[in-house]
Amino acid sequence: MKNNIYKFLGLFFIIAVAFTACEEDDSVNITEPDPALMLDSPTSSNVVLNFGLPDNPALTVTWTDEVTGSSSYDIQMDIVEDFNNPSTVGTSSTNSFALSTSELNAILNSLTTSSLENVPLFVRVSAGGTLSNVIEFSVTAYPVDGAEITNPSANDSFLLSSSTVDDTAITIDWEDTNTTSTTHEVQLAISGTDFANPVPLGSVTDESSFSATHGDLNAVVLSLGAQADNANDIDIKIVSTSVNTSGATDTRTSESVTVSITPYSAAFPNLYLVGDATTPGWNNNNNNTVVFRNQDAANNYVYTGYFNVGAFKLLETPGQWQPQWGTNDGSTLAVNPGGGSDPGTFNVATAGYYTYNFTTVGEGGSFTVTSYDATSDPIYGSIAIIGTATPNGWDDTNDTNLIQDSNNPHLWYLNNVELTNGGEMLIRADDQWNNVWRYTGSDELYGQANLAGSGDNFPFNAPTGFYDIWFNDLDGSYVIIPN
Repeated sequence: MKNNIYKFLGLFFIIAVAFTACEEDDSVNITEPDPALMLDSPTSSNVVLNFGLPDNPALTVTWTDEVTGSSSYDIQMDIVEDFNNPSTVGTSSTNSFALSTSELNAILNSLTTSSLENVPLFVRVSAGGTLSNVIEFSVTAYPVDGAEITNPSANDSFLLSSSTVDDTAITIDWEDTNTTSTTHEVQLAISGTDFANPVPLGSVTDESSFSATHGDLNAVVLSLGAQADNANDIDIKIVSTSVNTSGATDTRTSESVTVSITPYSAAFPNLYLVGDATTPGWNNNNNNTVVFRNQDAANNYVYTGYFNVGAFKLLETPGQWQPQWGTNDGSTLAVNPGGGSDPGTFNVATAGYYTYNFTTVGEGGSFTVTSYDATSDPIYGSIAIIGTATPNGWDDTNDTNLIQDSNNPHLWYLNNVELTNGGEMLIRADDQWNNVWRYTGSDELYGQANLAGSGDNFPFNAPTGFYDIWFNDLDGSYVIIPN
């Protein structure tokens, strides 16, 4: 009997609980969110802009509009959350808006953010006075403008001296928004040439200052063709180069500053080829081919000719291995002046004609190499010198012939020929007057002759004596070397 009572009471309790629960469910109010203009994206919290992919999508903003019914939305950005000075970066008639890498980067730079630093950026949408919620994300931008030179000032003057070759002559300072992983190269050019043929003074990485000695600055200024012992207007600029992790390169250039530099006269040595890519091979005393000289820039050496597959270096004195010039990185020059470590080689992977351009600066410098197409250049049967400075005078039946290089039909030389002071001469091909190379005003025993039907003879103002002569019929370059 008791058991039945307990069962009845239990059943009554379950029914009561169930009834109460049903009453509570009937009293629940489900509240729908108010209609709103709501940003759904961007969802990424961090955006890194890659200057190597300027056209790639960088940021897409999407939103839901349940209140305005607008057909025009303004997308606004700011670097502070309260949007004290919002920038409208675009307008959309749909519910989305996209920016490319370069577009977003330009916006960031216009907002004066710090380039290459992770900075916060806030975005919202405005439609007819209704504002959406704000979404924050961070962006790493890259700089657009070049560095700004702060020293020297325009029109500063520099007088260089051979008595202080190792002292600092000039210090160039600059400011740059990019402070990391950037190489800054200081370039010089004759003022007014728009840097058509700049020469690097030097470079630094992750620094904002560069200093050069009297000797190094003098060499670069002379290599530009500036006149020694005269004030020359020289333009200076900074070329900043960054490389990102994907290997893309970003290059920016500063505005130039013009200064006055007075260089001093300086003598630079001849340079000679040695190595299996060249005719003398790895013999340092085998009538080694001279590298021709730029008559307007004493430390600029240019050689156009044929190279075998192999390697080569440059020597200052035939028969001696030092001073020896080469490269350790494939773009800059290195030298062992004696007692140090020899530099690496210039390497030729494919046999053919090339133009090598070397500019020495102190114990360094730079070089370039380009292919040369010699297929349309004539190959002459003979090249000779003729004139009162030469052994046989103007006897055009008895020219003083040069010897053709065994490896390069455009290269000619003659050793130990006597030349007479006060005389003059010409260079001609095939014992004829059809192809004659004439004087172009060089004050040195080297230069680039002009292939012309008429013009000046070469004056020979050096002492009477014996000389070696080298001539390149591809570009008219010549060097006369005293024995």
